[in-house]
Amino acid sequence: MASTEPTIGVSIPRLEDHRLLTGAGCFTDDINLDGQARAAFVRSPHAHADILSIDTTAAAAMPGVLAIYSAADLLAGGVKPFPTDVDTRGLESPNRDGSLMADPPYYTFANGRTRHVGAPVAMVIAETLADAEDAAQAVDISYRPRKSVTDTGSATASDAPQLWDEAPNNICFDWVAGDEDATAQALARADHVVSLDMVNNRIITNFMEPRAALARFDSKTGNFLIHAGCQGLYTLQRRLAISLGIEPARIRVVSRDVGGGFGSRNVIYPEYVAVLWAARQLDRPVKWTARRDEEFQTTSQARDTLLRGTLGLSRDGDFLALRVDSTCNLGAYHTGNGPFTQLRNLTRMLPGVYKTPALYLELTGVFTNTVPISSYRGVGRMEAITLLERLIDKAAAATGIDRTELRRRNVIPPEAMPHTTPMGGVYDSGTYAANMALTMEAAGWDSFEARRDEAGRRGRRRGIGLCNYIEGAGGVPDEYAGLTVAGDGIVHLRAGSMSQGQGHETTLRQIVAAELGVPVHSIDYTASDTDLIPAGVGTNASRSIVRAGTALVEAAREVIETGKDTAARILEAAREDISFSDGEYRVTGTDRTIDLISVASRAGSINAENNHKGSETTYPTGCHICEVEIDPETGALEIVAFSVVDDVGRAINPMIVHGQSHGAIAQGVGQALMELGAYDKDSGQLLSGSYMDYCMPRAADFPPLEPIQNDAPSPTNPLGVKGAGEGGTTGAPGAVMNAVMDALAPIGVDHVDMPATPHTIWKAIQRARQS
Repeated sequence: MASTEPTIGVSIPRLEDHRLLTGAGCFTDDINLDGQARAAFVRSPHAHADILSIDTTAAAAMPGVLAIYSAADLLAGGVKPFPTDVDTRGLESPNRDGSLMADPPYYTFANGRTRHVGAPVAMVIAETLADAEDAAQAVDISYRPRKSVTDTGSATASDAPQLWDEAPNNICFDWVAGDEDATAQALARADHVVSLDMVNNRIITNFMEPRAALARFDSKTGNFLIHAGCQGLYTLQRRLAISLGIEPARIRVVSRDVGGGFGSRNVIYPEYVAVLWAARQLDRPVKWTARRDEEFQTTSQARDTLLRGTLGLSRDGDFLALRVDSTCNLGAYHTGNGPFTQLRNLTRMLPGVYKTPALYLELTGVFTNTVPISSYRGVGRMEAITLLERLIDKAAAATGIDRTELRRRNVIPPEAMPHTTPMGGVYDSGTYAANMALTMEAAGWDSFEARRDEAGRRGRRRGIGLCNYIEGAGGVPDEYAGLTVAGDGIVHLRAGSMSQGQGHETTLRQIVAAELGVPVHSIDYTASDTDLIPAGVGTNASRSIVRAGTALVEAAREVIETGKDTAARILEAAREDISFSDGEYRVTGTDRTIDLISVASRAGSINAENNHKGSETTYPTGCHICEVEIDPETGALEIVAFSVVDDVGRAINPMIVHGQSHGAIAQGVGQALMELGAYDKDSGQLLSGSYMDYCMPRAADFPPLEPIQNDAPSPTNPLGVKGAGEGGTTGAPGAVMNAVMDALAPIGVDHVDMPATPHTIWKAIQRARQS
């Protein structure tokens, strides 16, 4: 069964797609257990209020109701606040005075006070979903409303209401990084200094599959089972166990098909703890599936950062210094990943692809009466890159140096790799100037002015924008992979990294097939289940191909080494004379061979368990160019062209890599032009609480996208890969906004914030005309 067909760099159709496209997928809501009850949650209608009383009398008497629980019940039952990891990860990100960030308790249910609209206050368990939802409406809760604060810039005001005693002035952390003195001195001697204030608008996470959980308790063993879509089996298991006060091994976590993750499925949610606890109390399975309106009000949201950047340049256009002052909104609670990913990635990616010698960052995290913020595709990276690339366009206007030439003068050259930045990142590889040149050629940059003139004759304003992006990939350095080569010809693949739609079932098989020399279709992909996968970190930070891919390479090489003893016996040769290639063991210098599967059959099976550890971060990079047309009378905008070059180190499956680029670009464009999680400043109510008020990008909003690969293999791992999931969201907003500004600058518009909706653009044009 040896195979010599290449599998690396080949666009094999995704093996999981037939199942998913024919309705044979298995998402959490597709799973049911005998005797299951249904859960519904009573949620706060107030952004900030004291809970005076909870009367469940009428609701408990309604048909089908089995139980009603609130914070008092769970606290009495020993349920603890969610772990935030401040005691561990927080040590790496101390405040400027050396203290740890504020760590207020995050309870399953609002405990005495509710701090955002939609926060769960009570849970009804009933025989049917209709019974549970009807009874939830009948739970009578008395509130005493408090003033709320939802605006990031207002959270630390002297008159702002305080969310937590543990966080004076609503400040969770106060982080600084870089060299403040060197940056200040460089800015003082700079010939040109430009500044930009940027609003990084709040995004509402929109999974195709709403969150859901199905829990069961086995009273005989004392063990739990939970089905829930997540991004890391053991991360979720550990956090649930801490909240329930039990050993992690007592919770089996199963995550089958998952309809989108983006970082927001990598946190613990109140509903998951609640259904586990209820399943134990009632000794029967309990199921909950979110309605879409619940998703808007409860699933971790994203972005919501204010940034001010100041860039200093020499007379010749050399970047001398960059200072960034930023405030990020954390929402009402600490999710356990939001603060850390924002801190790490904004700090690490501040330099972009440029050789700026002095950098300094001040970043403050604040609590507000909004849905908690967590990691979201491109977190921290997008903020740093969009701000810097918009600053560069502004600097080009101030210096009179062409914006592409200004970038060329300052990019880090390939011969400088590996390159250590002033913020401590070690860039592994990349040809940044070449990426930009390739993208400009694909976009027809040199002929743009003719297209601008033609649009002008039609009454349209046409603009073109460029963004060089870079992002750090790899995350936590550990990952598990296991392989078992069975004598029946099947190779069983196990990986701690798991899919939420990225194509793991195909790409990881391709890696194993290449290493072992077996057909891709002979490899069985093991489901994400803590009973089947003994360890693992999971999927986040574009880490799967870097960490799990490398772990599989190491496991495959262990399989090969293990099989040499059996191969030597069969071939009657010394072990040291045995080599392996293309799926076969060979006696060196002879034509005597035996394939891997035959060896496994004689040995019974060959097994390898690998816990990969690798501390190096990889840095995917690339360039985006966006071209837009704007109707100045209405503000309506059309993206007429979008070009992209990506460097992912090595594309295992180019088609899947391009799909990742497409999806991430769509999310980046969505943020730049239309998506806005908006709250009423007085009431704290979510104004964009449904798709009637929250605009999502559609296929019709995009021109054809044809990503170009210009890969520079990473020296940090045996595959040469870098990661491919977040480049689109990192690069697209800067390219889009620079294109918008290029279109509007000739008519006097000097600034537009995201999202650049038609109304926002129209208002900016009117202000420019009036002035």
